[in-house]
Amino acid sequence: MADSKLTLLVPGRRSEIPADAPEKDPVVIAEEFSIYYGSSEAVCKVSFSITRNIVTAIIGPSGCGKSTYLRAINRMNDLIPRCHAKGRLIFAGQDIYGPKVDVASLRQRVGMVFQKPNPFPKSVFDNVAYGPRILGIHHRSRLADIVERSLRRAALWEEVKDRLADNA
Repeated sequence: MADSKLTLLVPGRRSEIPADAPEKDPVVIAEEFSIYYGSSEAVCKVSFSITRNIVTAIIGPSGCGKSTYLRAINRMNDLIPRCHAKGRLIFAGQDIYGPKVDVASLRQRVGMVFQKPNPFPKSVFDNVAYGPRILGIHHRSRLADIVERSLRRAALWEEVKDRLADNA
């Protein structure tokens, strides 16, 4: 990674791209992009691009909207009641909040890894079964096998086996 560049982005300001960074091939472009929880604006009119093959960091104080913005890139915020977005957020040339977006396909292309567990507002079972379901697996016994096997491999089965229906 000797030739990688670090781009620091401050929420609400345009990014400072290194002078020798390729200006072409942005993979994510935000244009006056805002995220709201009800009427409260959590991310305020962010405009910047993330260039392919450039290491990018979004920095800011706790609670400023960094994770909220990152969740917007694969539309995880859609699962939060009263959360909505304004402006444009483009991934790989497509406005991901456009009317013809296949959200399941988008989430297959945009993965998320967080420092802390970030479960969906669903049960333990439904959180683990979410991926297999969007891939077309719907038979209850098949999902139950996948959930148990996954939780065992993560060394969580004994802890949660009696609480699969509880909110994650």
